[in-house]
Amino acid sequence: MAGSAPRLVLASASPRRRELLGWLGATFQAIATDGEEQDDAPPAELVAALPPCPVPLATHPTLLAWRKVQAACAEAPDSVIIGADTIVVLDGDVLGKPRDEDHARAMLARLAGRQHTVYTGLVVVRPGPAPEPPALALVASDVLIAPVRAETIAAYVATGEPMDKAGAYGIQGLGGQLVVSVSGSYTCVVGLPLVETYALLVQAGISALHEPADAYQRWLHAQGKEPLPCPPTFP
Repeated sequence: MAGSAPRLVLASASPRRRELLGWLGATFQAIATDGEEQDDAPPAELVAALPPCPVPLATHPTLLAWRKVQAACAEAPDSVIIGADTIVVLDGDVLGKPRDEDHARAMLARLAGRQHTVYTGLVVVRPGPAPEPPALALVASDVLIAPVRAETIAAYVATGEPMDKAGAYGIQGLGGQLVVSVSGSYTCVVGLPLVETYALLVQAGISALHEPADAYQRWLHAQGKEPLPCPPTFP
């Protein structure tokens, strides 16, 4: 219908991203893809437009988000599509999802007592008579983990929570008990930075969204969590 809002698609299987996007007040469909596993060469113009990130190109979270969006395009033509990808970086190493429990314990032992950086890349494409370059963003937050002991790490890994999360912890779950502080966007660490997501979606024509700060507070309340001091922590 002419003048109607475009359909919104989230190219992600992550329940955390679906939850956060819902708290923004968005009506959307989620499509899971394996786009981030593709390794074909990206367009040179996309590579040139990627926000700077101190990791190898193949692991750049905005590129991985673009791959997810591209994979969803065939299933969702004429839609606004948003994709996101999150990585954890420590000492220049990208810590992805753990292979097994031993790997998860080793990751958490490296993170314990130290600060690391979480990067979430965002990509939004929108339909139109002529192709437009995708809108790209990259958000970084610094996270300080408590100096936890091996027994605490083992007990946390035994819950199973770390096994599908970059860096082997989930700040919104039990892993939040390991976190001392977040400098930057809290929801970046969860996997969908609300402020930047809101801005990109409004730019793409998605309307009637909740303000990011309100969505963040309501989401925290639903989780039974108290907000971290602001600053340094933001939505």
